[in-house]
Amino acid sequence: MGVSRSLKAALQHLIKESKALQKHQQQRRYYLESLDEFPTSTQLQLLRQLLCLRSPEPPLPDRICENLQSIYAFLHSHRFLTHVDSLQPVKSVTSLKKQTQTNLILWQGDITTLTGVAAITNAANSQMLGCFQPSHRCIDNVIHSWAGPGLRQECYEIMSDRTSELPAGDAITTRGHHLPVPYVIHTVGPQLRQGDKPTETERRQLEGCYTSILREAELLTVAGSRKAIALCCVSTGLFAFPPSEAAEIAVRTTTQWLEGRDSTITDVIFTTFTDADTSIYQDLLKGARSHDPVPISGPLGQSPSLQLARSWLKSADAIVISAGAGLSASSGLDYTSTALFAKHFPGFLKYDLTTLYSVFGFAGWPSEQDRWGYYFTHMNMIKSWPKSSVYGTLIAWLKSQAADVHVRTSNADGLFLANGWSEEKLSTPQGTYAVLQCLANCRPDATFPTMPYLDAATPFLDPVTQHLTSGNKIPLCEYCHGPMSICVRAGDWFNERPFAAGEQRWREFKRRNAGKQVVVLELGAGNSTPGVLKWPNENMVERSGGLTKLIRVGMGLDAVVSLELEEEGQATYIDGNIREVVPALCLP
Repeated sequence: MGVSRSLKAALQHLIKESKALQKHQQQRRYYLESLDEFPTSTQLQLLRQLLCLRSPEPPLPDRICENLQSIYAFLHSHRFLTHVDSLQPVKSVTSLKKQTQTNLILWQGDITTLTGVAAITNAANSQMLGCFQPSHRCIDNVIHSWAGPGLRQECYEIMSDRTSELPAGDAITTRGHHLPVPYVIHTVGPQLRQGDKPTETERRQLEGCYTSILREAELLTVAGSRKAIALCCVSTGLFAFPPSEAAEIAVRTTTQWLEGRDSTITDVIFTTFTDADTSIYQDLLKGARSHDPVPISGPLGQSPSLQLARSWLKSADAIVISAGAGLSASSGLDYTSTALFAKHFPGFLKYDLTTLYSVFGFAGWPSEQDRWGYYFTHMNMIKSWPKSSVYGTLIAWLKSQAADVHVRTSNADGLFLANGWSEEKLSTPQGTYAVLQCLANCRPDATFPTMPYLDAATPFLDPVTQHLTSGNKIPLCEYCHGPMSICVRAGDWFNERPFAAGEQRWREFKRRNAGKQVVVLELGAGNSTPGVLKWPNENMVERSGGLTKLIRVGMGLDAVVSLELEEEGQATYIDGNIREVVPALCLP
């Protein structure tokens, strides 16, 4: 049975048995009747939600487990995994008897994408059944989601043999199920209320978590001479243990435990997810940096989808780089980041703006001087943005290709040009910060270069409030003297004229490569504006008669391509961090 048929069969069973949907018969009927019309990503999201809500009793029928086996094999074959062999130690701990040495590694990423390790850790709740709330982004939910329902079933059987819930500080080991590791060590950390300081009891409980994890790991039997375990940030996040103190306890407890015995554990990976947690661990590990994994040219570093993508790119006559916001986010310019906004735009937090995305459509500016204070601050940030290793690697690789190449990006930030790409091979259908336009479009050529306005206004930006202190520096249309804005596709006033040359280059590229083998490498195009890149890319593939192929790179379900296109060999996807995937794709 193909993956699409397995997915449909699994969904039909889960929808019919769902207790929540039994109370909403109309919605249940809608799901059953509309499954074939749902995009693949929507079907997979529904599967994830239904499995998250599902009780371990009754067990799933064998035929549905077989369907799920096929689905999870498909999903994992598209994930970009980080092998422990690609990670560099930041320090080592030697036992007091000087008989054994354990490497300490700091790595930032999704713990469920690690492979080559004996076990990953899970910050569980005391019931040990995972999180039953699909919207929660807790690590417990993530691990159960990628391990599959067999993990919840095993946890249920373990807990059924106990007379009480798992107390804080204890740990239990299960199999990894569909995860790319053999074991998961679950521990229950102390749970605080937001803003509370931990008590001595809670500190001892967190110490107990790491001690219990290490004891469980010591008992594991693994093939080969390397036994690596990955530790998560237990009790932080929803459990509200202060991150700095939690990290100090984790490092101190782990180090003392390893010093006190001759351990079979060869590597301990402190795994962080946020920049803030990574910074804390860097300080604790004496300034150690969380390095990007070193790409591995052999099979350890390549998922089947990555291997397929590389083969398509090598044989292509022409390559389209179709780049969305995720590519710039991989270089740090993340429009969803609250930390980035707070760092660069503190004067605008008072408007309840929290991310760069939250400014889109914002109409609460008290004055034009406040509005332009923001935009000029934003443009100065973009102007001074450091060169990106991701863009650098991608552009160097593209310049080395014999294939005809065109870059088409929805990003207005100009990072392709800033990192050395030629405008002659670029189109920007969403506009650019480098151009301002008359909001009234008083005449077709009412567009103007940004830099003269920015240079004139910058000395009048208050360094604290970020307010534009001179009303004379507000950009006004040189023809009608009306208000202006950056020339980006944010309303029906958008002036496309400055980008006509780029659109002509795009049409010429397509005409020049008609009938040739074209590969579209889509990087970080999300679902906020799918009509700009994602849908046109899929249309190109569908209308090409098999000559055009699509490689989609992104995080999570946003990366998934149509199963129909996948099964026809016309598209594939790689679920992973662009910062790690691009260097692997660009290996010689």
